[in-house]
Amino acid sequence: MKDIHARRHLLTAGAFALGTCFSVPASADWLDDIDVSFGGFVRAEMAARTTAMENPNNQGGNYFNDQTLGRTAFVPPALLPVLGGSDGLLQVLLPGTELGEWGSIAIPLYGDNIRRGDEIVSVDNDFNYTVLRAEGEVGIRFSPSLRLIARARAIYDPTFYDEWDARSVNQYNNGVEGGEDFDPRLYTGAPNYFDYIVAGGGKPNPLEWTGRDYQVYFPALVLEYNTGDFNFRIGNQQIAWGQSIFFRVFDVPNGLDLRRHSILDRALEEFSDKRVPMLSARVSWQMTDNILFDSYVGKFQPTVLGNPNTPYNIIPTQFTVQDRYEQGGYDDELVYGLRFKADYGQWGWQAAASRRYGPEGVYRWTKSGVNKQLTGPLGSLVNVLYAAKLPTTNPLCANYNATTCRRYADSGEALANTPFEASPGGVYTADEWFRYAAEVRLDAVTGLNASITDFDGSPDVYATPVENAQQAYAQLNTFFIAANDSLRGHIEREYFQENVFALGVSYVNESDNDFLNQLIFNLEAQYTPERTFTNITLGQEYIRQDEYTVSLVIDKWHRFFAEFPGTYIVFQALTKNRSDLVGRHLSGYGGKPFDQLDPEATRATTGKNDNANYIVFGFLQPFPNKIWEIEFASLFDPEGGIFVQPGVRWNPGKGVTVEGFYNYIDGQLWGNPNDNLLSTLDFAEEFTMRLTYQF
Repeated sequence: MKDIHARRHLLTAGAFALGTCFSVPASADWLDDIDVSFGGFVRAEMAARTTAMENPNNQGGNYFNDQTLGRTAFVPPALLPVLGGSDGLLQVLLPGTELGEWGSIAIPLYGDNIRRGDEIVSVDNDFNYTVLRAEGEVGIRFSPSLRLIARARAIYDPTFYDEWDARSVNQYNNGVEGGEDFDPRLYTGAPNYFDYIVAGGGKPNPLEWTGRDYQVYFPALVLEYNTGDFNFRIGNQQIAWGQSIFFRVFDVPNGLDLRRHSILDRALEEFSDKRVPMLSARVSWQMTDNILFDSYVGKFQPTVLGNPNTPYNIIPTQFTVQDRYEQGGYDDELVYGLRFKADYGQWGWQAAASRRYGPEGVYRWTKSGVNKQLTGPLGSLVNVLYAAKLPTTNPLCANYNATTCRRYADSGEALANTPFEASPGGVYTADEWFRYAAEVRLDAVTGLNASITDFDGSPDVYATPVENAQQAYAQLNTFFIAANDSLRGHIEREYFQENVFALGVSYVNESDNDFLNQLIFNLEAQYTPERTFTNITLGQEYIRQDEYTVSLVIDKWHRFFAEFPGTYIVFQALTKNRSDLVGRHLSGYGGKPFDQLDPEATRATTGKNDNANYIVFGFLQPFPNKIWEIEFASLFDPEGGIFVQPGVRWNPGKGVTVEGFYNYIDGQLWGNPNDNLLSTLDFAEEFTMRLTYQF
C-alpha cells in the first residue's frame, strides 16, 4: 500500500520524462563506479485566444478604455469652514443642504467628460502565450549511495504580442514616476515577462537568471545520499507533498511560479511545473515497513505572480506593487516541516506540520513616495489653497487642524505621504474604482476610507472619510479631476509566519463490483490558526483568523473496454471557511459596480456568509498502444463559475509528443460574478498546443 498514489504520478510522466538515459564509462580506476545519465526535451508552446476580450487587469484591456464618462467636482467638506460652512454664508445661500458631506456642493466649472482611451491605447492580441522551452537533466552516480541530480530549464518568449508600452503616456503629467522603492523595469516601459523584481532590487530566486523575455533556472540541483531506509537530499529542489488537481492541502512547502501560464497549463500535471524550487535540505526515513517520516528545512520563497501588462497578470495595473520580500528581511527566513505517512492494509494515514511564511503574501496601502503636485485648473486651485494653510511649525498649529494647517511644504510632498501619485495609467473615474475593487474582492467604500485615515498626507490635501457609496463616488471624481485625469495607487506586499497542520486518511475499497473495487478515497484536512489575510479595505490592520480546509479525493484506474487500456478517473471536492482557492478573504466577495449599488450603502461588498466550495472532475483515457490519449479536467464553483479543460495527446513515436487542450472559463453562469472564483479568469479562454521532442 506504500504506492497508492503512484497511479496519479503516471499522469505527469509524459510531460516531464527525461528520455532514454545513457552511461558514460570511466577511464580511471577511481571512476569505475561513476555513472552519468542525461536526458531532456525541447518544446514549443502557444496559447491562442478564442475570445475578443483582453486581460482587463492590463492597461491595454481596461474595461473603460473606449468609454466616455462624465465627472463632477465637489467642494471638499474640509474646505467648508473656510468658505462659510454650516454656520455661515453657505447655509444661508443653500438652506437644507447637507454641507458636511461629499457631493453637497458641485463646482460646475471644473466638471468634465473623460475618455480613458485618449491616453491609454487598447491592444488586440491573437495569442496569450508563445514560448520555446528546453530542459535537460544530468544525473551523476558516484556510488550506490551518492548521486548528483542537475535539471536545468530555459524558457524564451519571442513576445509576438500587441503590447502596451508605458512610454506612450510620458507626455501626460510627466509619465509614471513610481517613488524611491520603484523599479522602472515593471511600470515605465514595455511589459517584462520574467524578471521577478522586489523593492530594494535584490535577486529573490537563487539559481535563476531572467530578463524581459527569458528565464533560465534549476528546478533541481540536488546532492542525494541514500542508504537503506534513509534518504537525504540537499540543494535547490521542489517538495511535493500532495497530488491533487487545482487543490493544495498537504502540498504546502513550495510557492507557485505563475509568470508563464498562470494556472492554465495541463491540469492533470498537478503543479509539477509550477512549484518554486527552494534551497533546502530534506530527510526521509522509512521507519518501519509501514511508516515513512519526511521532513525539510529551506529558504523561504514566495509565490511569483505575473508582471504588470503581461497576459496573465491578476493585479490591476492602475496600482503599483512594492514587494517587501527583501526590505522586510523575508529573503533570510527559513521554513520547515515534517510529515508522517503510514499504510496498514486498505488504510493509509498521514499527518504533517509546517512552519512557513504564507507564500501568497498579503497587501495593504503604502506611501507612494512620489512628490508630484496636482496639475490642471482644479489641481492648481487646490495647490493655492494648500499653500495658504499655516505650516505646523506655526504656534497657531500646535493643535493640528487639517483645515487651517499643513504638515508638508506643498501638495506634492503631501501626496507623497498618501498611497497615490498624480500620474497617467491610474484610475480615471469613480466608476472604474468601484468596478475594479469588486473584481479583485476589495471594498470600494471602506478601501477609500483606509487610504485616508491611515496616512497623514491624505487629510492634509482635504480628503475626508465618507459614510456611503454616493459620497465616495463624489470624492473620488473630485480628486481624479484635481490630478489632471488619474491617480495611481500604491500597495505593498508583505509575508507573515504561520503554522499549518494537516491530517489525512485514505482507504482502498475492495468490492465484488468491478467499478467500486480498488476505488481510492482520500480525505485531507488543513488547519492554520491565526492566518493573516489581506484586509478588504487594504488597511494597515490585516485580518487574522483561524482557517480550515477540507478536501475529499476519489480516484482509480478502471478498464471500461477490453480493447482499451484503463481509464484514470478522479473526483474532488474542497471547502474553505475563510478564503477562496487563491487566498482572497471571503468578506470581499459580493462587490458590485457603482451603478448597481444603493447610493446609501456603507460598504460595497456583502461578503460570503458560508464556505467557499469547489468540485473537480477529471479523467484520462489512453488508446490502444497509447499513441493517442484524451483527457478532461473541470473545476466548478457552485456560486456560478466553471472551468473546463478537454485535451488530446498524440505520441507518434521517436520522442515526439503533440498536445492540445482548450480552456473554457465562464464566471457568469448565474448570480453576481463577484461571488465566485472563476470570474477572475473569464478573459483567459484559449486553445493551447504543445509540441515536444524528447531525447
